[in-house]
Amino acid sequence: MTILKWIGILFFSFLLLLALFIGFMNWNWARDYVVEQFSELTGRTLVIGDIDIDWSWVPRIRLEQIQFENAAWSDRPYMLELDKLEFQIDLPKLIQGHVVLPEVGLFGSSIFLEKSSDGKANWELDILPVGDPAPDDRDEFPVIQRLKIEDGLISYLDPLTDTDLKATIVTARGKQKNNESITMQAKGKLKGEKLKVTLKADSLLELRETDAPYKLALGVRLGKTVAIMAGSLKEPLHLKGLNMNFEVKGPNPGRLSKILDFPLPDLPPYRIKGDLSRQGNMLKFTNFDGRVGDSDLTGDITINMDVTPLFIKADLYSKKIDLDDLGPLIGIAPDAGPGETASQSQQIEDKREKTTPTVLPRDKINFDALYQVGADIRLQGKRVESKLPIDDLKMHIIIDGRHLTLAPLDFGVADGNIKSRIEIDAGRKPVKSKMETEIQHIRLSEILNVFEVADESAGIIGGRGMFWLTGDSISEMLGTADGGLLMLMTGGRFESLLVEIAGLDLGETLAALIGDQKETDINCAFVDFPVKNGMMNMNTFVVDTKDTVFLGKGTIDLSEELLDLVIDPKPKDLSLFSARAPLHIEGRFSHPEFTPGSSAIIRGAASLALLPSAPIASLISLLHEDGGEENIHCSGLVDAINEAR
Repeated sequence: MTILKWIGILFFSFLLLLALFIGFMNWNWARDYVVEQFSELTGRTLVIGDIDIDWSWVPRIRLEQIQFENAAWSDRPYMLELDKLEFQIDLPKLIQGHVVLPEVGLFGSSIFLEKSSDGKANWELDILPVGDPAPDDRDEFPVIQRLKIEDGLISYLDPLTDTDLKATIVTARGKQKNNESITMQAKGKLKGEKLKVTLKADSLLELRETDAPYKLALGVRLGKTVAIMAGSLKEPLHLKGLNMNFEVKGPNPGRLSKILDFPLPDLPPYRIKGDLSRQGNMLKFTNFDGRVGDSDLTGDITINMDVTPLFIKADLYSKKIDLDDLGPLIGIAPDAGPGETASQSQQIEDKREKTTPTVLPRDKINFDALYQVGADIRLQGKRVESKLPIDDLKMHIIIDGRHLTLAPLDFGVADGNIKSRIEIDAGRKPVKSKMETEIQHIRLSEILNVFEVADESAGIIGGRGMFWLTGDSISEMLGTADGGLLMLMTGGRFESLLVEIAGLDLGETLAALIGDQKETDINCAFVDFPVKNGMMNMNTFVVDTKDTVFLGKGTIDLSEELLDLVIDPKPKDLSLFSARAPLHIEGRFSHPEFTPGSSAIIRGAASLALLPSAPIASLISLLHEDGGEENIHCSGLVDAINEAR
């Protein structure tokens, strides 16, 4: 705006001076003098062909074959070419200090804007002032009462950003007086992406009308992303008084990051629409209605552009959230199987993940947005689509100075809930994180039902965990984790739990562990997983059933994704001992091996007398809803441990 405005002021000033010279002095001498002075001032040659003037108090001036030289480094000879320029100027108004042009016509105009391979712009002239001299108000513009553009062409080329655009501009006059509009069509490529733009707006003359809103309709196709906007601006020069309807849809918002110079996440195909308005420096999205993959989103969003970094405040609601759609936010490709919505790149990533020997996501999480925005976002989800029975998501996101806090991050799971608090400090390298979680009254049977291995017993799980993490991916974070997890369970069946852990029919392995026993209902189970630098030590593991106590010991290496665990059955009735054998679980997370036999006990299992009763007792309340009565089985386990001591 600044550059073109000053070029225009200089250009029209010299044209006016030229016209006055022509009226009172020798025609060719005056033209040549003005052209010479303008060329010396700009350092580039200006050429003007024939000139014709119809003199009156409102003279009409016609100039033909105007050419303005391009920068010396450019391959194109001219920055501006104009077949013909016609304009009228109101001399009485000019004497009073007002520039009024009753009519301006541009015919066969070509403007070529470009940057060199080292970033120089051909519109940069040493004579231009520093700063932003754009007018503060619409009425500071010269009054152009009618503008006509025929065969207008603007080109822009920037090899550094792989940008090459051409736009045609025409004006159309309606049947009613002064009912003019401007139409622009542009196509080419922007930063390597194919671009097509269609703009229809009020005439440029309306830019100085201070009462009526400036109406426009804009359509943009960038690659496979499509955006449509229609509405008005009260103050178009400052983008104020904005009142627009918008709709945007595309295969993946992450592909726009390079174009917008702002980090956007890689997500499945999306569509958003709503109303966009601006009040002062507050940009508001109301009646927001969006869909990402198979998830929906509604609510209101406000962006404060008066602070640095800009601040986003949002209250959002979802009827359905598919956790697969949010996976890319933490480096997990969404499921691209039948019935799922995923972009082409995410389908490729999904196939890659399914063939990799590792289980934990190793893709880096993009924390760049934490450097460029502040945020206060609340999200509530009614139903959550996942492999687990999850509902009632409640999430509050705070981004402040490269620090992200998720508190609360609550899920309803299998008639219970998981409450978490996550803090991420992206200002430190590598990224530092902390996670606290509490598991309350989760029914194991409902979780196992999803995998078709559950029975009718109602296993209930409760627990607490706290972890300190370092790294930029899920794999790095867990591979450096410090902290621990305590879990307690009552009910359920032990063989169903093992089948789910193994992901297969254990056959003889189960028979060796639990013998010919038809029922292995769990009275109470407890596990203590302290973690140090990504190594989980299963120091305490106990599962109490009707006639057997299963003890466990071993390690889980989160960095290398390796298991090395022993489960040792201790029959309460010694006559059953011959029917029991330890179970050794080893190998990678993706393909664990289960080996029964007495050799497994070489690892050594914990003694019941060494089990701590205090952590078990402290978790019993988490097995009940709304602070119900203590579980008799797990209370009994505490009594048995104390008695054994």
